[in-house]
Amino acid sequence: MIDYARLRPGRGFEPGRAAAYYAQRLVTGRRLRGSVSRCLAAAIRLRQGAGTALPAGEPPHPALAGLRQDGLAMLDGPPPPADPGEMLAYFRAQRVVGPGRRLMRLEEVEPGTSMASYPLSTVVACPGLMEAINAPGLLRLVAGYLGCKPTISSLGVRWSLPAAARPEATQLFHRDPDDWRFLKLFVYLTDVGAEDGPHVYVRGSHNTAAQLRARPYQRAALEREYGPRSIRTVTGPAGTTFVADTHGIHMGLPPAGAPRLILQVQYSILPIFAFRYAPVAAPLPAGLDPYVNRLIMASPAAEAADLPLLGQATRAR
Repeated sequence: MIDYARLRPGRGFEPGRAAAYYAQRLVTGRRLRGSVSRCLAAAIRLRQGAGTALPAGEPPHPALAGLRQDGLAMLDGPPPPADPGEMLAYFRAQRVVGPGRRLMRLEEVEPGTSMASYPLSTVVACPGLMEAINAPGLLRLVAGYLGCKPTISSLGVRWSLPAAARPEATQLFHRDPDDWRFLKLFVYLTDVGAEDGPHVYVRGSHNTAAQLRARPYQRAALEREYGPRSIRTVTGPAGTTFVADTHGIHMGLPPAGAPRLILQVQYSILPIFAFRYAPVAAPLPAGLDPYVNRLIMASPAAEAADLPLLGQATRAR
């Protein structure tokens, strides 16, 4: 999990970071957001080059067209060397961040708790995980959607737990307001049926304007505007993998049956100015791009690759 920065006046407030974050929040129209994101992507291509994420002469990823149309695309499974069963076993043996930010076993989490995440250091240490989320084919899809070499701007593994408490904000229909353009990878690490907290996405909503004020959407209104068939509920066995532009309307249903464990990775054009990054001090696995991973794992090469103002400005010191 990655901590949030303070975006309102008070101790630790950083006005530059807040201004950068709210600048894109205030732009709700898709045309203007698209124009700004294309300009930013062009600047990153100029600075970073195409890299291995955009191989010259290769055809677009087969999921790209559907992703652009619907905002959601299913993939064949987590890229190797990730193995859902091995990842689940690994995380079950680790401690989660519980209430009060205390580390504890999952079975020690207090009843009524709706979510529990793993520390970022635990996530990046999972065997094969960093290699999987940097797989060339996946990065090619992401780069094709973003228009430039991506930045992994968020990485987490989280349990959603059956609880009688009120749903979390992410368990209601909403849009993510993180960056000018971004894409998220989701991998179910447990079996997810209709009662186990599936992801729900409104297809086509990524191509519509957002609300100025962030507030939940009502399903009945969404069905009237987009049609009942546009609302896709993603269920499947452990290993079910998909990508989504979560500026589109979506939610994770609160589980009523079994707990759900999910891997979530965000790829964006810029770092997320709402986050306070503290990269894990560990060697980046061989062959991985320091620029793509610079906010997640510390590396001297990543420091040199940061874009002025666009990369270093968000790194916690």
